[in-house]
Amino acid sequence: MEILVELLAELLFELIAQIAIEFGWSSIAHAFHGRRKANPVLAAVGILMLGAGVGLVVSFLMPGRLLPPSRVPALSLFVAPLIAGSIMKALGDWRRARGGDPTVLATFWGGALFAFALALVRWLMVGPAGR
Repeated sequence: MEILVELLAELLFELIAQIAIEFGWSSIAHAFHGRRKANPVLAAVGILMLGAGVGLVVSFLMPGRLLPPSRVPALSLFVAPLIAGSIMKALGDWRRARGGDPTVLATFWGGALFAFALALVRWLMVGPAGR
């Protein structure tokens, strides 16, 4: 009986892991689809995953603070997404004006989500005072 429970638990774990991996890859793929083809929820999840991944890599490559501490803690969590979202929207508008179909990343919300996830991971890894 114990062996059967172990086999079922392992099968369930592998199935959940495969579904999670497939969902992750699908989400990331939707972040790079044109706006007309992408599922917005999957694209948002993919963009958050990409931003968090880049934030993790940057935190390992540059473990210290990039700027001196601000008087307002976590200011980068709000300012960086607004700036990045505005720049990415301008890029998307530029591509659209030339007949292209910009990706979901080339929108205000795509750029803002990516920058927020990156800034949040950096803030958690490096800390507000540069741990």
